[in-house]
Amino acid sequence: MEKILLIGDILDNYKIIITEAFVKNGFSPEFQSADKVSTGTIISLTQKASRELDAKNVKYFNWDLLFSVLGPNDSIGDLEAKIESRIKILQAIKNVKMPKAELEFHGSIRVKDLAASTHFYTWLFGIEPKEWTHRYVTFHRLDTKFNFVLLVSDGKELHHDTLYHLGVGLDSKDKVIEFFHSAKENGFHIEKPPRTTWRGTPLHELWLKDPDGTLIEIYSRLTEEELKEMPEDKEPFELT
Repeated sequence: MEKILLIGDILDNYKIIITEAFVKNGFSPEFQSADKVSTGTIISLTQKASRELDAKNVKYFNWDLLFSVLGPNDSIGDLEAKIESRIKILQAIKNVKMPKAELEFHGSIRVKDLAASTHFYTWLFGIEPKEWTHRYVTFHRLDTKFNFVLLVSDGKELHHDTLYHLGVGLDSKDKVIEFFHSAKENGFHIEKPPRTTWRGTPLHELWLKDPDGTLIEIYSRLTEEELKEMPEDKEPFELT
C-alpha cells in the first residue's frame, strides 16, 4: 500500500474518518508533523500546515480547507463523501506523465452578438482585440500567456450553463471594488455585488454576466492580515 503523509492538527474523529477512507482506497495514511517531512505523497490538512510546508519549500497536495470550512449542515456522511471524492482525484493525477513545455492558455466561446461581447471582453481583459473579422475576435495577453477567442454562434443554441464561469484574478480588494464601479458605469449586468466570502477559498469577489449570460467572477485572494478577520460563522459580508 502506498504511504500517504497527512500534515495538520485535526480533531480525532476526523482523523479516524480520513484514515478509514484512505485504507479503503488502498493507501497507508500516516499523520506527521511538517518539520519531519520533505518528500513523498504529502497532504496538508490545515492552513497552518500549508504555511509550514511552504516555508520549507516542500511539495504537497493542498486539502487545507477540507475541515476548516465545514458548514453547520455538514454531517459525517457528507464529510466522508467529500474525502472519497478528493481521494479519487488524487488517484487520477498520481501517475500522470506530463510533458515539459511552455504553455499558453487558450479558450473560445460562441456568442450571439459579436460586437456586444467584444465590448464587454475588451473591458474585462483591459486590452483591445489583437485581430477580428466578421466571424471572430481574438484577444491576446503576453503577460499571462492568455489567448481568448469570441466566435459567432452560427445559429447554434447557446447553453451558457454548461460553462460554469470565467474568472479574472486581481491583486487586491480595492481592485475588485474598482471593477464593480466600472461595471456599473459601463452598464454591465451585475449578478452579485462585491463581497468577502470565507467558505471554500476565501475571496473578495464580484460576479457579473456577459451579454450572453455567462457568469464572470472578478476576485482577489485574501492577504494574511485579512484572513485573521474571518468571522466565526464564516458568513459573507458586502464590500459596498
